[in-house]
Amino acid sequence: MDWVNSSTKLFGVVGSNISYTLSPAIHNYVFRRFSYNAIYLVFDIPENRFQKIFPALIDLCEGLNITIPYKEKALDYLYDCDPVAKAIGAVNTVHRGKGYNTDYVAIKSLVEKNTGKLEGNVCYIYGAGGVARATAFALGELGCRIVVVNRSRNRAEKLVKDLAVYGIEASIGATCSGRAGVVVNATPNPSVVPDSCLNTELVVELVYKPVETDLVVKAKKAGVRVVNGLKVLVEQALEAQRIWLGFDVPSEEVIGYLYARKFVW
Repeated sequence: MDWVNSSTKLFGVVGSNISYTLSPAIHNYVFRRFSYNAIYLVFDIPENRFQKIFPALIDLCEGLNITIPYKEKALDYLYDCDPVAKAIGAVNTVHRGKGYNTDYVAIKSLVEKNTGKLEGNVCYIYGAGGVARATAFALGELGCRIVVVNRSRNRAEKLVKDLAVYGIEASIGATCSGRAGVVVNATPNPSVVPDSCLNTELVVELVYKPVETDLVVKAKKAGVRVVNGLKVLVEQALEAQRIWLGFDVPSEEVIGYLYARKFVW
């Protein structure tokens, strides 16, 4: 990194046990493409040190991404927060101390591009963490009736109550039942979504390594339209770039780069 100097802007992703992340590959590619003097690093922080380290990173870095398990916790340390991210109760992007949720923007955009009218459709979300919350609000904005399927009933109940505050119809379910508009896996485990959930217009898989998860493969074989985790990852990353620097890059270009450099398979 002999090109790093005193003028280099610092960006990075904050999480725990995130050695797998593709965020540095994506963002450093964009910086190089625009000849912008910046570097993007991984800040892998143990949970018992987050309280001390994260506030320092907010002040040190021009921009940050937030991932598992800190998307909800990060809200408590920010100077300001976008109203949508505040409603969701989770942030995944920070710019000069202000929090945003680009998961919400990416998922809403990709679902709109890959479905018809969803008003009144039942949409199943597996998971109730930070990205599940963003997904629920995005699908709720599109008129879906949300069913949350999650191991922890307490987290599912909190999400359902928070959605109700904003007029989004939601309930807790054990699994898919009947025809769905959208089924989303917002957990780290694609196998939690059973085959009965393939009776749907669209499957959204948020796991991106590998790109062709068991859920993606099964959905394609069943003739179901799919948005894979890589598309969501890249789209939310590019939305973060728009917030930070106004840079706009076609998602297909970035995905092509990741495949060409064998970051994904």
